[in-house]
Amino acid sequence: MSVATELSKDIVGYAMIADRCYDSNEFRRELVGNTNELVIPGRRNRREQIAYDKEQYKKRGVIERLFRKLKENRRLAVRYEKSNINFLGFISIVFLKISPCLQCLALRSRRWGL
Repeated sequence: MSVATELSKDIVGYAMIADRCYDSNEFRRELVGNTNELVIPGRRNRREQIAYDKEQYKKRGVIERLFRKLKENRRLAVRYEKSNINFLGFISIVFLKISPCLQCLALRSRRWGL
């Protein structure tokens, strides 16, 4: 069992947006078995190309930009805080700091139709 399969075994009934590297038959079977909608493009070397929702797949970029903004804070990326409550508190502070940037991302997303 792969790490991705292990981490996603409790996810039920969601749209799973993932990159091409997660395109494996075993991973797809596991997600479909949990009644998830797959938004994973097929690898280029697949014999049968797999259909996916391209408009929904574009949302993946917005999520990646959010994590990139979060990781700009070294303290968060390295996790200097040992206790969970302090770490979650720092995440809240970082979200307050980057909230104007998130609003810009949301506006751009609406403009691009995402």
